[in-house]
Amino acid sequence: MEIRENVNAHCGFFYKVNKTLASKQTQFQKAELAETAAFGNALLLDGRTQVTERWEYRYHEPLVHPSMLIHPCPKRALLLGGGDGGTLREILRYKSIEAVDFAELDPDVVEFSKEHFPSIHGGAFSDMRVSFHFGDGRAFAEEKAAKTPNSYDIIIMDMTDPIGPAQMLYTKEFFTLIKKLFKDKDSIFTMHGESPMAWPEAFACIGATLGEVFANVTTSTCYVPMYGTLWSFRYAGDSALPKAADSELAEKRIAQRLTGKLKIINESMWHALFAADPVIAEAEANPPRRIITDAEPVFPGIFEAK
Repeated sequence: MEIRENVNAHCGFFYKVNKTLASKQTQFQKAELAETAAFGNALLLDGRTQVTERWEYRYHEPLVHPSMLIHPCPKRALLLGGGDGGTLREILRYKSIEAVDFAELDPDVVEFSKEHFPSIHGGAFSDMRVSFHFGDGRAFAEEKAAKTPNSYDIIIMDMTDPIGPAQMLYTKEFFTLIKKLFKDKDSIFTMHGESPMAWPEAFACIGATLGEVFANVTTSTCYVPMYGTLWSFRYAGDSALPKAADSELAEKRIAQRLTGKLKIINESMWHALFAADPVIAEAEANPPRRIITDAEPVFPGIFEAK
């Protein structure tokens, strides 16, 4: 058996599956545990790769650590999505973290991952600092903003591509809602920004939309094998954000703040993550580049290969 996935409308990649070890039909999707030679065990949702044991850190570490290392002292975090537990694992490595609200649509994916992917979640689902909130992530954010705004130092969104219901978590209105949840001027919002190489239109639109809401937006990039292309991570806020010049500070704070060592977030790799790859400028220069709104949530160009 082979998994074949497009990275855009014109190209893609494949990998072989030795066998399916487990599967579960949830209320929302089909979850599968696939044994592969290239990536170790993989989590598939409706037949598409979500996370693999091998090299998953190339996604989870850049998503979490740059913002948490630059923040003066992250204590309270909100995680939207991330049912495999990898992002949650990385957040909980910080000694300063006191509480994490974990908002995830599908409780069965969490249970499936808890049972079959201990190497990815690392016991994060059992950490007493985590409060679970199962249901629509936007609905949770709306309720939280109405009742207890200004709650979080760090907000991280580990969401699927902006297709179907997930697209409403990529709009200007949703990012405005996120900003209401910032504790103060030092708070930072982090999300994956799609691929500037495979999906330049989506990458550019995400950046433009974030820029309508937040004073500052910065970007890192990293090749993520399980997604078959160069991937991006966006950091947004109104004060200091991670940048290439922060490598020494990041290395110092890794030693001070974290339990254990990181694999790709370190002083030597920091410059590579924040280097101005020319594909970023190329993606941002080419139309269409527009603000994504609730009224027009469909991203240009992203549906053809999905």
